[in-house]
Amino acid sequence: MSDPYRAHAAFIRPAWPVRDLWRVVAMMALVALIFSLSPVVLALFLPAEARAAYIAGTSAFGTLLQFFSFAVAGLGLVVLLHLLHRRGFWSLVGDRSAAWADLKRVGGAVGLVLLLIELVPPAALVDDALVMRDLGAWLVLLPVALLALLVQVGTEELLFRGYLQQQMACLSGARWLWMFCPSALFGALHYWNGYGPADGVIWAVWAGLLGLACADLTARTGNLGAAIGLHLANNAFALLLYAVADWPASGLALFVYPYEDPAALDYSLARLLDPLLIVQGLTLALWVLVMWLAARIAIKR
Repeated sequence: MSDPYRAHAAFIRPAWPVRDLWRVVAMMALVALIFSLSPVVLALFLPAEARAAYIAGTSAFGTLLQFFSFAVAGLGLVVLLHLLHRRGFWSLVGDRSAAWADLKRVGGAVGLVLLLIELVPPAALVDDALVMRDLGAWLVLLPVALLALLVQVGTEELLFRGYLQQQMACLSGARWLWMFCPSALFGALHYWNGYGPADGVIWAVWAGLLGLACADLTARTGNLGAAIGLHLANNAFALLLYAVADWPASGLALFVYPYEDPAALDYSLARLLDPLLIVQGLTLALWVLVMWLAARIAIKR
């Protein structure tokens, strides 16, 4: 049986010349610092109203600016990659023509599957609590929103499935290490998206599984295109269709639920034993599995 990850050897080859562990630790620490400080610095250069919208992230403008601001961390990553590892942007991506083709194939296939899931039945038609925003304005903003999401997911994939996966694979040939460690870190960082321990655990497990799916696709194709396509389709459906009014990153959703105070919701650790939360977690895991299978069919690997 042929190795399904044979393309991975060529993908990690640019990382071989400079693969010291201390450089990886330094890179991750510095990128984390840039990511933490960039919102503060960016906010200082914005007018008062724009600053408030950016920090809140509840309007279309604020949400877009939050996503586009990932480019600062992405730029920092590329500069540090040159300084610490003496290689450039495309060494993280792989073959650019193959990556672009895989991004389109996987993004389209996963997007189609998610659209079919959303239509059976469409939540907007069966849930009276949902309010639909202006469709014309949403359609006008859609290309810009997709570009902003591409910046966001592209930056994350460059760091976790590009840089970290490549460097970990050069340090050890053990697949569990270069697949699991970047995915576990990716998941752990998403814990802070939750409103409490239980919500954070659900976020972390979901993001970790998504990371594993993206790591697998990257190893199968030898480029980041498929991983970016899957990640982009997932985030587009998660952020551009439904949201809770006035919650973070809700400004681009077409349909919104009435506002709920997160502080009034019970997300204590004990809630992880709640059957409803268990079902939610299993549903998200199944969601990732379906997306991964759709991506596998799209790339025929």
